[in-house]
Amino acid sequence: MKISFKSLVITLIVFYIVGATGIIVPETHHAFSNLIPVALILNAILLTLFHRPGINIRTTLVFLFIAFFSFFIEVAGVKTGKIFGSYSYGDSLGPKILETPVLIGLNWLMLVYCSKVASDRLSENSTARIIIAPFLMVIYDLVLEQSAPGLEMWHWSGGSVPVKNYLAWFILALLFHLIVKYCKISFSNKMAIPVLVVQFLFFVVLWINFMLTV
Repeated sequence: MKISFKSLVITLIVFYIVGATGIIVPETHHAFSNLIPVALILNAILLTLFHRPGINIRTTLVFLFIAFFSFFIEVAGVKTGKIFGSYSYGDSLGPKILETPVLIGLNWLMLVYCSKVASDRLSENSTARIIIAPFLMVIYDLVLEQSAPGLEMWHWSGGSVPVKNYLAWFILALLFHLIVKYCKISFSNKMAIPVLVVQFLFFVVLWINFMLTV
């Protein structure tokens, strides 16, 4: 039986509503927070299913570069504190190598991917798209950073997010989008914007909840 796109979007929304509810309820908070890696992998599968026009060698190599390079940048960030600021990862993002979650590279790749699709929708100007996409990623991170400590994703030394974290996010995002552009990687994905928006709203809800329960 073929499942419609609309049904999958509804399922995605329900999945995140259940997840947010489980995190908000104190008795189930820890268990649902530990399901974040599962959510990341399911999102990646959804995006793969709707990726068009297909994966070729060049696209695969660029995507792998973004995933691996971002992972090692995060490793350097954790070890030195000089890129994003001084922070350490918790346990809710799954297994770690060199104190850095294995899935963090996949998360960066999905954000680059989804923000490219969104920027393509927002503007027809190729130069504007290159600027819009990193800004979308920084806006996403602004909200994510407010929820991350409560989800045991990561913690900042001193408890506050340094400005250079957002600057580093923008620079890295810009670099990745420039690589996608100049390697002439072109794709569309009607699931990308729903995934990005639902994730964003998920973190907005949790941010509000954490503020009200402090």
